Amino acid sequence: MLFLREHGEAALRVAQQLGETHHSAIAEMRTIGLSHSAGEKLARFLLDLSADHDEGKGEVKLTLTLTHEEIAQMIGASRETVTRLFADFKKKQLLQVKGSTVIIRNRAGLESVLGS
Repeated sequence: MLFLREHGEAALRVAQQLGETHHSAIAEMRTIGLSHSAGEKLARFLLDLSADHDEGKGEVKLTLTLTHEEIAQMIGASRETVTRLFADFKKKQLLQVKGSTVIIRNRAGLESVLGS
């Protein structure tokens, strides 16, 4: 605490980082709380991840470093459910998965999962 009192710039940076962390945590809770089904939760998770990426040719390419188990923990579902949903999204041609690369092929279709 003494360090932060003596170094105003460091205190400002700490406050900014805490604010960003808080905002991220609230967004994650909203994702879980507002979604009714596991499909909605996974769709919202993927759409949130893709928000910072440019859309080229209507597709969004993401590198997903999380396992299905880790995604399941984040959205409050089982690993098996996440794996089944990825397969379902691929079957509906919403996504394409190549290793750790996920391509959102139909963003509007994925967004429509949120309303179902």
